Amino acid sequence: MKNDSYPRVFIVCAALFAVAAALYILQWTYEPVISPFLSVIPPFAIALVLAFMLDPLVDWLQRHRLSRGVAVLVVGLSFLVVFVMVALALVPKISDQAQLLAGNFPGYVEQGQKLLYDFLETHKALLTRFHLPTSTGELAARYSDQIQGAVKKSLEYFSSVLGSAASKLLWIIIIPMSTFLLLKDLDYIKAKVIHLTPEKHRTRIVAVTSAVGGVFGKYVRGMMIVAILYSIVASIVLSAFGLQYALIIGVVAGLFYLVPYLGNIVIVGMSVIALLVQPGHTGAQAGILAGILLVQSMIVFDLFITPRIAGGSVGVHPVLALFSLALGAQMFGVIGMVFAVPVMASLQVAMGQAFPVIYERVRQHAPRQAKEPEEKSKKED
Repeated sequence: MKNDSYPRVFIVCAALFAVAAALYILQWTYEPVISPFLSVIPPFAIALVLAFMLDPLVDWLQRHRLSRGVAVLVVGLSFLVVFVMVALALVPKISDQAQLLAGNFPGYVEQGQKLLYDFLETHKALLTRFHLPTSTGELAARYSDQIQGAVKKSLEYFSSVLGSAASKLLWIIIIPMSTFLLLKDLDYIKAKVIHLTPEKHRTRIVAVTSAVGGVFGKYVRGMMIVAILYSIVASIVLSAFGLQYALIIGVVAGLFYLVPYLGNIVIVGMSVIALLVQPGHTGAQAGILAGILLVQSMIVFDLFITPRIAGGSVGVHPVLALFSLALGAQMFGVIGMVFAVPVMASLQVAMGQAFPVIYERVRQHAPRQAKEPEEKSKKED
């Protein structure tokens, strides 16, 4: 029997060498070439994602005997009307809460200092045993450099955010226009890209791109709906606890829910801190709020709502998901963390299409629990 393992080993080694060489070239050309290119991509990437999200609606209208242009016009105008109505309803309230937060911020700082002082006084014996500061003065004296550095970095970050926000006003024009044009010619663009591929590999490329597009598109569309629902529920829960900035925190919570694992920690921490610094709330209320938010995130949404809307897990191993989150955060910040898992899932699907034999062997040796979601999805299809 002919043994073909050696050629495969050589192919894998060559692929690893090519990846290493590509990473070196990327590092060498990042500042002069890639960095300016990446700064231009975001609005067009957002437009492309919106076009893929709206394309199923356009296809549905086409199946009901509307032309592509008319279907795009109907979907585009409907999306624009809904977006404007939501913006008119939410932006004034968010603006009022932001102004209220800015006015009350000095009082919250004072309340935070009081909570810190009470904590240090209550746990003075324990802190002394571990040679930790037992007063605010000692704390400031010991960690003054770190505090100043953190404050400086925070100010620099917020100034950069404000500066970048002012420079991104052009996105308001670029994103809708690019979305409309991409949506109008999306089928033509797909056909053109496929036509440019080598004919002998065209069938495989179409299969890979269809599988990747299906996973990525379904996940992104579903998670956008889930994020909106999560923002609504979180805003209602925070309002029930009397939080003055429930709408702002609810919107931010919906965005952070898109970040697996780390998002729940940020949501709970942010909400509890906002509740504690607001006068009239106790630690017991903060604990109850944390428990409700954890149940909302990890049980109600993770187990029931998200699987039904977004199709459940994308099949990425938790360690690989954490790696993709770290890489996405390092490269593109919060936006990179949001899209890290679906991108990794798409790459995994592409690898499965390119090397079906390897993935078939993995499935055969996988535990029964890992096979059940896949079998369930096949039955649903």
